[in-house]
Amino acid sequence: MSNNVLIITGMHRSGTSLLSQWLYRCGLHIGDRFLGAGIGNTQGHFEDVDFYNYHQQVLSEHDLRKDGLVTAQPPSLSEAQRQSLRLLIREKAASQVQWGWKDPRTCLFLPFYRELLPGARYLVILRDYKSVVSSLIQRLYGESVQKYEQKGWLPRMIWRYFKQPYRKQRLLRKHSEHHLKVWISYNEAILQHLQQLPSSTYLVIDHSFLIRCNRKVFDHLSAEWKFHLEYHNLSALYKESLISERLDITPYIKDPSLLQKAADIQCRLQTLAI
Repeated sequence: MSNNVLIITGMHRSGTSLLSQWLYRCGLHIGDRFLGAGIGNTQGHFEDVDFYNYHQQVLSEHDLRKDGLVTAQPPSLSEAQRQSLRLLIREKAASQVQWGWKDPRTCLFLPFYRELLPGARYLVILRDYKSVVSSLIQRLYGESVQKYEQKGWLPRMIWRYFKQPYRKQRLLRKHSEHHLKVWISYNEAILQHLQQLPSSTYLVIDHSFLIRCNRKVFDHLSAEWKFHLEYHNLSALYKESLISERLDITPYIKDPSLLQKAADIQCRLQTLAI
């Protein structure tokens, strides 16, 4: 394929929205219609609705959660699903010389994109597993707050005085281990994907250093990958106030081997980061 394609890749709550917003400001076409803002993403997700809808539909057809918080990769795509993806890619390529997209669910479909877009570049953002799981829990908590604040005065009082003080602990107990497994599944898929690509076709960024290295990322996209962009300082978009408090998830992980596995995957990806 003759056009320049950038696939922005990373686990949910890893900074893909910030990265995509920045690239959009720099002039990269990442979609005609974006998913709107939501809890935990008040500035918008910057997700191409077409890829978002495609991924959700395929997950649903395989009886998997549409939000993509799954611990296994989808089975092989059916011929109809492959054809739909080919058509989607063809439509995007027909309208833009350089383009890309972001949807964390992309991590679940990397083998198919590797096959259908052999010349694509991959911009991967890695965020540590403890922060990601904590952020997912904080988002669930935010959904609870929003739900109860929309109710009548009596349910609101019950929430504020009897349920709210214990909700985060309940969510940690219920969801921490599953979300850690999801982090492992996504980042293991990314690692396996990168191992099958030439090193010149991907760039891994550690979330912790994103603000400091954004100029280096921009220069790589421009000089090495030949994307025609205009530099905007990422720090102008970064809002530290939007970063949620990091909760301690460790006591809620029943299987300690999962913590070790996540740490190993994280370490291996960090060795690939710029």
